Amino acid sequence: MPTARSASVPLEYVVGIDIAKDTFVACVGRIDTRQHLWFGKETTFANTAAGFAALLAWTAKQQLAAAPCWFVVEATGVYYEELAYFLVDNAQTLSVLLPNKVKHFAQSTEQKSKTDQLDARLLCRLGLERALPAWQPPTPALRQLRALSRERQSLTQQAARLKTQRHAYQHRYQPDARTLDRLTARLHLLDQHLHAVDQDLAALLAAEPELARKLAHLTSVPGIGLTTAIVVVTETTGFALIENERQLASYAGLDVVQRQSGLSAGATRISRRGNVRLRTALYLPAVSSLRFNPQQIAFYARLRARQPSGKPGVIAVMRKLLLLCYSLWKNDCAYDPQYHPARCLEKEVAPTS
Repeated sequence: MPTARSASVPLEYVVGIDIAKDTFVACVGRIDTRQHLWFGKETTFANTAAGFAALLAWTAKQQLAAAPCWFVVEATGVYYEELAYFLVDNAQTLSVLLPNKVKHFAQSTEQKSKTDQLDARLLCRLGLERALPAWQPPTPALRQLRALSRERQSLTQQAARLKTQRHAYQHRYQPDARTLDRLTARLHLLDQHLHAVDQDLAALLAAEPELARKLAHLTSVPGIGLTTAIVVVTETTGFALIENERQLASYAGLDVVQRQSGLSAGATRISRRGNVRLRTALYLPAVSSLRFNPQQIAFYARLRARQPSGKPGVIAVMRKLLLLCYSLWKNDCAYDPQYHPARCLEKEVAPTS
């Protein structure tokens, strides 16, 4: 669950951190009860363990009052991860923000220039002005499972592209046999790597019976296989920060947005601003469930009766499968085909707001 800052604290310190591969820039700021902002001088540290320790010592010197300190870090590739885990291990609270959220906040300010120092101050200001959720690191098992899942997705995409490339080259005029052999060898190597990743996934789940048992709840849904279940769970970090199904749909980019101004009204569509891996993983299971899941078939038929295009119906099924996975995971139960998924969701994962 996200951790909100206490409104009873009269003075709060925030450290904004703009991170790069070798260094990071930190800026400390505070806000008082009259909403006045104060920013200190930006300082650069090495992106190493020694730099992390120096950051904590520097932060302690900046705090002139006994007030909680909140770190705000932008998720820049993977360069932020070591610092984020270091801060959590040292009982520090931080928020890890996606770059698009920081970009939109920057556009709402008067800041036109962009430097590491200005970005650190911007992150500090964002933390002072907005209530941000606290970052919760995944468990070691989920972290390893996510790494293997993403590696498998990458290998699958590479293999699909290579198959297309080989097919196209094979049917061109007078293809070179040596080039075809090399393409085939590369494809065979990718297949070997996929097999090795699948073995690592099986070994990990064998060593984590509780995680395997909960994943089995998700695979009990017709159309959802183990690969899809792993993607759904790892990309949401076991739904750790998800409070309701609306937030989950937004995180996956499956929330519906509308464009209307005056007499102009565009068609509704999904935002596509969420986790693309999650959306990609749900598409084929949604198509499969329209063949083997009677409830999803009936749901899709009702949508098609009102909508001539089939694409919105498939997207709606994707969203429904995602929310069903959320319900089964949170309630630690297997799929029951005797109950309508919508009715189950309304009963078990009603919005908390």
